[in-house]
Amino acid sequence: MPQPTNTYIKNRLKRDLNAFINHESFSGILLFFCVIFAMLVANSKFSPLYFALKELELGAFLGPYSTGMSVEHFVNDVAMSLFFLMMGLEMKREILYGELAGFKKIIFPMLAAIGGIIVPIGIYLYFNQGTPSANGFGVAMSTDTAFALGAILFLGKRVPLSCKIFLVTLAVVDDLGAILVIVLFYTTKLHIGWLACAGLVLAMLIYINHKDTYKLSSFLALGVLLWIMVFNSGVHATIAAVILAFCIPGRSNVSDNCLLNLKRELESIRTYTQHGNDFFETNIQQARFSLRAIIQSLKNFFTDSAASNVAHKKFNIEEQSRRVEILDSISRYSLQAQNPLLRLQSVLHPLCSYFIVPIFAFINAGVAVDSGVDFDVDGIFTGTVIGLVIGKPLGIFVFAYLGVKLGLATKPASLSFLQVFAVGILAGIGFTMSIFVANLAYIDMENAKEAVMISKLAILYASSLALLLGIAMLWVSTRAKS
Repeated sequence: MPQPTNTYIKNRLKRDLNAFINHESFSGILLFFCVIFAMLVANSKFSPLYFALKELELGAFLGPYSTGMSVEHFVNDVAMSLFFLMMGLEMKREILYGELAGFKKIIFPMLAAIGGIIVPIGIYLYFNQGTPSANGFGVAMSTDTAFALGAILFLGKRVPLSCKIFLVTLAVVDDLGAILVIVLFYTTKLHIGWLACAGLVLAMLIYINHKDTYKLSSFLALGVLLWIMVFNSGVHATIAAVILAFCIPGRSNVSDNCLLNLKRELESIRTYTQHGNDFFETNIQQARFSLRAIIQSLKNFFTDSAASNVAHKKFNIEEQSRRVEILDSISRYSLQAQNPLLRLQSVLHPLCSYFIVPIFAFINAGVAVDSGVDFDVDGIFTGTVIGLVIGKPLGIFVFAYLGVKLGLATKPASLSFLQVFAVGILAGIGFTMSIFVANLAYIDMENAKEAVMISKLAILYASSLALLLGIAMLWVSTRAKS
């Protein structure tokens, strides 16, 4: 017979997963409109204003001393750190409690994700071998979870939960691969001193995690220091957010002291009820604004009975204050027992889904297209489109299929291989992470600006194809629910 605690944990994780899917799905729709709006503005008479906004400097400027960065730089490096923090928390939660907990559960989506990374990279490198653009292989391997789940939302309840879970777990492993690629291949110059300082801050984070410190403020303060150290070390600063996420405790702090204090407050409630009082009675009567009631209230105010009424009200106020104090204590002790990882994740999900990622999309998706665009710069356009649209689903399907046939993995019974292929097509929507990598991959090329522009156009084109083909294939592979 399952323990109540296990049932609670499973129900909580199920609610969190549904909340994540809902946030990401609606975020995908919002992203779509942000992309369209950015492209329209970038190719309209407001284009100068749009690109001026991207280059606008933010920071502190005091005479000859100044420190700051452009709006585009701020969004990509600072604001997106919160997005990477959320990604890191999602990875850790899935590894500890979710669909990636245990080898048998993790191997199937892991094999699929590895295939969805290797095959697109191989295709991109084939079209760009021997060219400076070969460094942009990371553009063709990423999955945008929000866009993909947003596409699934269009089909509603027709899509089974197993498809959504497979897509989420696949994207988690895929994001981990993208982060590793950023660290290993898109780090330019390293500054050992700053790296050493970052290592010291990391050691402090690990220490307070080991000491069961559950104050998120301590982790976030050290996280800001870690971001500064990593930013100055030459490694991309958003990686600091992922490191911070894995240092935040993923367990509840239900200490004996917390439970004893909570028990004491609950005993206070029981004392109220034993004396015949209703703890949840507010003693607040509905106001009557009739003329008779107003006259009676004025009469009571100037009579001797007013004193007793005031005393009665004073007694009620004191009683209510005590009740509020008890409820506040219960709330405080309950908060201490909450899982820090889940608390922070619940705050970041809507913030990233409805604010940070849409702003990132608007700032980065606007590309001015004219007749002078040279799409033949190496094989950037061809390699990206074929890598995302064909390589991604092919790699996911083949590796997942071989994993099952070779006995290395177990496919969920409710998930068909046709649905695996359909999800693989949707995984070719690489918008957010692909654009993020594109901003890093071509920075050292002579024609870097043109290469980034072509790469973004290829990402938009490939993501649009993957969106349409994925929805069509998912429609074919699922049955409508009556």
